[in-house]
Amino acid sequence: MRQLATLRAFGLRARAEDGMTLFELLISMVVLLIVMGALSGALISALHNQADLSNRYQAQTQARQALTKLTREIHCATQIQDSGGGALTSTKVSGITVTLPAGCPTGGGAAVTVRWCTVANGSRYDLYRYANAACGSAGGVRWAASLVNSTIFSLPTTATSGTHYPLVHVDLKVNTTKSGATDSYDLVTDIAAFNSTRSVTG
Repeated sequence: MRQLATLRAFGLRARAEDGMTLFELLISMVVLLIVMGALSGALISALHNQADLSNRYQAQTQARQALTKLTREIHCATQIQDSGGGALTSTKVSGITVTLPAGCPTGGGAAVTVRWCTVANGSRYDLYRYANAACGSAGGVRWAASLVNSTIFSLPTTATSGTHYPLVHVDLKVNTTKSGATDSYDLVTDIAAFNSTRSVTG
């Protein structure tokens, strides 16, 4: 008897339960869509931030590697001129010509003339290295990207007195998100050409 009463009670309870109305179903779907939209927006924003950080890190790493290579070559150079063959001045230029003797490690064991030049890439500039070739010719190797300025080489603007090695001022400003110098990653230094003739200034 008790089992029969229990089964009857379950049957009544099952028949008494109502399903969701159409209005309740629509409300549930709207709430679900709102939650999914918020989660999707947060995920997309996180992916964009991750891509931006990755681009910045890569561009900054390339700029540091380019400056390291450039420093080694200027240290070993016997002559440094602008990319057109003229003398460097305090006026900034977009390229330099570096004459490397046969003993320089980065020259591959032979005397070589290397040109470091900036090349436009959209609203920014890339830094290329050309071995025994003119700026802009085929065969250049890109060493840095997302530079803000095209004119990155000059003599130091601050005069140095006494006997000293020739100096090359290098100003690399890297920015992957903006075309201006605001919030850029700056690598600025004066590199001495140890293999060149010392100059005397008063």
